[in-house]
Amino acid sequence: MQLHFIGTGSILSDRLSSSALIDGKLLIDTPNGSMKAMRRTGLDPKQVDICLITHFHADHFADIIFLFLEQGIGRTRDSDLILVGPTGFADHVEQLFELSYPGSWASTRPHVRPQFVELDTEHGGQWSGSGYHVRAYPMQHAVPTLGYSIVDEAGARLGYTGDTSHCPSVDTLADESSVLVCDTTFPQQGRIGHMGLAEIEELAGRRPGKHFLTTHLSDDVPAPSRPNVIRPDDGQTFTINAHGLVVSDKSVGDGKERGDGQHKKPVLGIL
Repeated sequence: MQLHFIGTGSILSDRLSSSALIDGKLLIDTPNGSMKAMRRTGLDPKQVDICLITHFHADHFADIIFLFLEQGIGRTRDSDLILVGPTGFADHVEQLFELSYPGSWASTRPHVRPQFVELDTEHGGQWSGSGYHVRAYPMQHAVPTLGYSIVDEAGARLGYTGDTSHCPSVDTLADESSVLVCDTTFPQQGRIGHMGLAEIEELAGRRPGKHFLTTHLSDDVPAPSRPNVIRPDDGQTFTINAHGLVVSDKSVGDGKERGDGQHKKPVLGIL
């Protein structure tokens, strides 16, 4: 499994808004600017076949319109675009289309061939296909939110919390995944529906055999102190296999070497 971070930032951050791409085809969240960010780094939004949405805040969802336009302008998909997310997903897309490009939803939808898989944010749910098994878990955020466990055919096990405070589902994802991508909005303890680095390091301390990758970072979040907590940069790619994270100097260097609380600004800047 190849895990590529399109963005790793929170709203008020120099980093791009948090989003990730697995194997070039499974996209997690479509925040503001994510389609342009993909294009600028040589990633083709038309290659996305599966999209998981954690929740409908704009910094996780606003570019869903542009994913559809990338997929449906000038061509018709030869297979369905699988869209997994909280209940109301299809209605939110239609409403956003009507607000953004009135009258265009009816003509765009047949070209994109969306298949919506809406999951209950109180109990979660699951979907399997295209070589992945996806299980959704209810998280604790300001709005209904799902976190995801993603397992590929080779046995790589990735967890992705989305935005959340520390809750039982975070522990479940940490236990079931070999690598967990964590909301790490604050430098110490979390608040207002988000976690902080101190909580992530505590999670990692109880699970020394697993790796934790921080995302949704504010600019004042320092470099982690535990060796199994890594702070990715925008545009960084990691390899995960059935045994966990394949660690190399390249995979840990950018997140670990800076101890001044500041990350190197991405080449892309803010889109």
